[in-house]
Amino acid sequence: MSEETTTRPAGDSFRAAGLAVVGVVALVALAAAIWFGVGWGRALFVERPVADARDAALSGAMQAAINLNSVDAGNVDGSLDNMRSSITGDALVNDLNATEQQIRDQVAATGTGMAADVLFGSLTELNTDDDTARALVVLSVTTTTPTNFVKNKVSVDVAVRKDGDTWKAETIQPLGSVELESGANPGAAPPPAEPGAPAEPPATVPAEPTAPAEPGVTDGE
Repeated sequence: MSEETTTRPAGDSFRAAGLAVVGVVALVALAAAIWFGVGWGRALFVERPVADARDAALSGAMQAAINLNSVDAGNVDGSLDNMRSSITGDALVNDLNATEQQIRDQVAATGTGMAADVLFGSLTELNTDDDTARALVVLSVTTTTPTNFVKNKVSVDVAVRKDGDTWKAETIQPLGSVELESGANPGAAPPPAEPGAPAEPPATVPAEPTAPAEPGVTDGE
């Protein structure tokens, strides 16, 4: 009985090896596609919403800090409306209701106004499950009267909560204030001069008496 040996053509071996390599490459490509697909999906569905929430929360905190530290002496009603638009929760709403008339009276009596601008803002906490956040905001607050102004750097801690589509302040806590500048209000009329003491009349020196003329010799004598 003779044994038959089947010899596989060389081309078949190369073809099998090539198919194996292609299979490995396909698996690697599939794994990479899954990996990058997951990463892309995370960036689109997880990281992007968190980044958007972070930006919106910080923007809301900074706007609330501005509105709660600004009073236009020429439009108190508009300033109070801006304050109300930036707050939520009982604490700040009750505080504003309690101090509204005091703000009106002070502005009417003194003509004092306040204007705030953001120097720096940073979100320190974010909870996307509860839609709450906390931010450190540093403001430049200029207080003006009809004659003078003072500019302070004011740091506040603002806790915000999402109310509908807007992030609003629940609490605002001052952390410190440093005076930056002060002086006369540009364009203000100079204060009237204080009345001075009545001027003393100039001292007069009495004239010296003239000596009597000596008797002279008359002509013809």
